[in-house]
Amino acid sequence: MNRPTESSVLGTLIGGAVGDAMGAPFEGLWADSIPSAESLAASFHEYHGYPNGQYTDDTQLTLATIRSIVDQKDIVVADIARQIAELWRHHSVIGPGGACTQAAEHYLATGDHRNMGASVGQAGNGTAMRTAALGLWFDDQKSLIPTVADISRITHQDSRSVAGGVAIAVAANQLLSSSEINPRDFCSEISDACRDINTELADLLQQLPDQLNDDGILDFIAHAGQSTPEFDKPIISPFVIPTVLASIYSILINLDSWIGAVTFSIRLGGDVDTLGAIVGALAGARHGIDSIPQNLIDCLQDSKEIEVLATRYHLAILTQTGED
Repeated sequence: MNRPTESSVLGTLIGGAVGDAMGAPFEGLWADSIPSAESLAASFHEYHGYPNGQYTDDTQLTLATIRSIVDQKDIVVADIARQIAELWRHHSVIGPGGACTQAAEHYLATGDHRNMGASVGQAGNGTAMRTAALGLWFDDQKSLIPTVADISRITHQDSRSVAGGVAIAVAANQLLSSSEINPRDFCSEISDACRDINTELADLLQQLPDQLNDDGILDFIAHAGQSTPEFDKPIISPFVIPTVLASIYSILINLDSWIGAVTFSIRLGGDVDTLGAIVGALAGARHGIDSIPQNLIDCLQDSKEIEVLATRYHLAILTQTGED
């Protein structure tokens, strides 16, 4: 695999934060209550109680993960767990999920990262929302899969969530290294990476390309992994399986456009800050920083600090492969 350019690393971290901030004001809303793609691209909308361009826990946990890698010059799972838990120690988490909160509180009480993740049965998307940038670190899946799985288990022990974290990291890795993306091959690669962790998500990813032109694809995605649909209309819940499928779907039908992929994902409705964060990071890895509208970057909270961290992460990636 080609090592990421600085533009791709910037695109991943800035893109994830911008997508998160774009979706945050509309979290939990139905698709028909979300503004048009043009309106989303024009400016950040009001996020009640927060400044313009504020991102949420999706980006906070991503940045904590990358900050640990930069500081340690390597992936040290125990230190990533510590960095994540520190967000809760300082009460700085914006819109935290229950499983991640439970994991952080366990760590703060025990100092033990090995068993801090929420128990099996809690299969939220708190893993997938923070792993895209990890896909840039690895040049082979042999080491990516077990390492990202361990990082995912910091917050979630359920195999569906662990597989979701791996799926998004592999997707970023593939989008970075392949100039041409064939949906069937792309989904097969991600599916194969997840199969030994969770066959259910692997099978659904394998089926996704066959659904791309089907009128019922949103029902397929929104209801995936559920014995009984929670809602009559499709909406993307915080359950990890629909989140991962919706993210990959948004990328596949908007392969040539960062803004197209991100606005499409947010307009699916539901957990749209997480969808925006994941898709923004994946599309940023593929297209680089110049693909992201400058007006949104300029208004993003902490954009300069994120840019500095991304530059340091890029250097760390090159250094660990001996390319500095």
